[in-house]
Amino acid sequence: MAKNKVWIIILFAVLIYLSMGIYADYKKLISVIKDFRWIFLSELLFLTTAGYFVRFIKWLYFLRKAGIYLNMRENLFVFFSGLSMIITPGKIGEIWKGWLIKDINGEKLSKSVPVVIVDRITDVSGLVMLAMLGIIYFEQGIYLLLMLIFLIIGFVAAIKSKNISAKIISILEKKIGKYAEDFKTMHETLMKLMEPSGIIRMSFISAIAWFFECLGLYLVIKGFGQYINLTQSAFIFSFASLAGAISMVPGGLGVAEATISGLLQFFGISPTISVAISMVVRFGTLWYGAILGLCVYFVFRRDYNAISITKELK
Repeated sequence: MAKNKVWIIILFAVLIYLSMGIYADYKKLISVIKDFRWIFLSELLFLTTAGYFVRFIKWLYFLRKAGIYLNMRENLFVFFSGLSMIITPGKIGEIWKGWLIKDINGEKLSKSVPVVIVDRITDVSGLVMLAMLGIIYFEQGIYLLLMLIFLIIGFVAAIKSKNISAKIISILEKKIGKYAEDFKTMHETLMKLMEPSGIIRMSFISAIAWFFECLGLYLVIKGFGQYINLTQSAFIFSFASLAGAISMVPGGLGVAEATISGLLQFFGISPTISVAISMVVRFGTLWYGAILGLCVYFVFRRDYNAISITKELK
């Protein structure tokens, strides 16, 4: 990500959190945060990390399905480095993983990018599953979930349909013919990855991974001396994550926080505590992931560069 874009995102985040502080009343917010039992933040970070490793299993599955082979060290490097891109709109920056794979083993982007796309689709479907569990508490949210379900089904159906796919590829060939073979390879790879049984299984894996972060929200609420049940916590976190992703705002900044805070208030928690909870949770899920990803990349990129050079010499 370009440095100027990083600074824009950071500035945007600062403005968002300043606005939240004004809304919650700074003095009250600082007092509430001081009373927070910080052991629950460490538990949130542990659960978030556990969720990443569950998603890593899904990542390995899709890579092998696509016929892309990296050793475990390379896979860990690519996967965790990709976390640094979670602050991009809808996490689309994770496509960067494709470039990392290309640098490591020369694999074409037309094979690796579909892995990232399908991985994100199952992430969304996993969140939808969790949100559906608690939709009885907030019936207005059903429209968002139904829209996402139809979009996912529509995308899978379009890829699986020979007629629709042929028309899309034909249009692309006319407009950018030099990439025609790449689009065909992408389509072939997507066909392999989008077997219904595999998509359903990996969506459940995603739901399990996201549930760790939902549980983290539940514990953070407890750390502020408040209580809502686990189903409600799962609904709030998953619904807020979906709202943030759909907004296409970098990292869902502002949208996810406002949704978490608003739904917590809907369930009876005061505005100040709701804002404090949303800030802690977003640090332990969004910012922790981005920082972890950057650390992995910058600490191990020399090793990764060495691997690339060695393979080129061979």
